[in-house]
Amino acid sequence: MTSPPPRAARMPIVEVTQTFRFSAAHRMHNPRFSTEENRRVYGRCNHPNGHGHTYRLEVTIRGPISPVSGRLEDGDRLPDVVRTRLLDRFDQANLDALLTPADGVTSTTEVLLGVLWRILDAALPSGRLARLRVEETSNNFFEMDRDHWQRVEEPTASQSAQHGPRVEGEPFSAARWSEPRPGSA
Repeated sequence: MTSPPPRAARMPIVEVTQTFRFSAAHRMHNPRFSTEENRRVYGRCNHPNGHGHTYRLEVTIRGPISPVSGRLEDGDRLPDVVRTRLLDRFDQANLDALLTPADGVTSTTEVLLGVLWRILDAALPSGRLARLRVEETSNNFFEMDRDHWQRVEEPTASQSAQHGPRVEGEPFSAARWSEPRPGSA
């Protein structure tokens, strides 16, 4: 058995990105809006029968290089975590049935991105998730990174006035999304 090479004073930090795909349907519809306002704001994405996308998800993790393997520590866990926490749950799903009003006002890709971030961030070692990118179409992609991540707990008075009364729903909790979907792992 060989022993690992001597550990340097500081281990290099690297980022690794892996790409995944999943398909899901949704209807962009805000229950606070009238039928006409929903049509104006969301256009054809408000069709009563909904529509679907094959999403391309890029997950970037950041961490030290293992002195034993020469690879990003825990990097080999990423495909399994993404599969059990995200793909098994969201692939071939109706996003409107998965997302609650507490996650966001409707199932936009921006709201989906925030939910995916929270799920993965809770499932990976602390601070390991560096960036997510969700590509909805070749023209529309959405990104979030650790440096810009913040969760606004309550809207300001001006936001409340602009968007109407707050819709009560199950608040997001890491526990709600932390376990794999039953039968998936």
